[in-house]
Amino acid sequence: MKLYMNPLSPNVRRVRLTAAVLGLALEEKTLEFAKGEHKNPEYLALNPNGAVPTLVDGEFVLTESRAIMQYLASKKPESGLLPRDEQARADVTRWQFWDASHFSPQAATVVFQRLLKPMMGMGDPDAAKVDEALGNFRRYAAVLDKRLAGNRFVVGDTMTLADLTLASTLMYAKQTELPLADFPNVQAWLARITELEAWKKTAP
Repeated sequence: MKLYMNPLSPNVRRVRLTAAVLGLALEEKTLEFAKGEHKNPEYLALNPNGAVPTLVDGEFVLTESRAIMQYLASKKPESGLLPRDEQARADVTRWQFWDASHFSPQAATVVFQRLLKPMMGMGDPDAAKVDEALGNFRRYAAVLDKRLAGNRFVVGDTMTLADLTLASTLMYAKQTELPLADFPNVQAWLARITELEAWKKTAP
């Protein structure tokens, strides 16, 4: 399986982290965004969005990080990352959708404004956008914090794709000063995930 990727992307981190936990080997092809490699016609034929990651497994091409995570986990169902129980599996998917719709966009805005804009010479952070995103981040982090009260993992008693999805959203939490100290359950849970060898192995 070949993965078109850039290691700085949280979306890519989700997939690489999943593969590392599962012990699946991926042939990684790094796309240099600064060189516009994600806009090459050859790549756009695989991923018309011009985004990463993209997984190619034989003739099958799959985009969208959370879908790729589920596809990889289905190759090793015994791992439990995507539970066999229908309700637990639906709950994992629910939290992946929740992340994509609510949680991740807020963190991504802060990451772009505080980390990527200065890195790419695009000017200072937009304070208004940062404040709005942080307000929304706190709102959704409170939801996750409540979910994790008394629970080691987001769904069930063992780690699932829900944990890998949400932890990857927070991969730049320290560098961008996301207010995790206000959410002790999230902080404790994230510390457990970041101690995984697979997490350390997939650091950019």
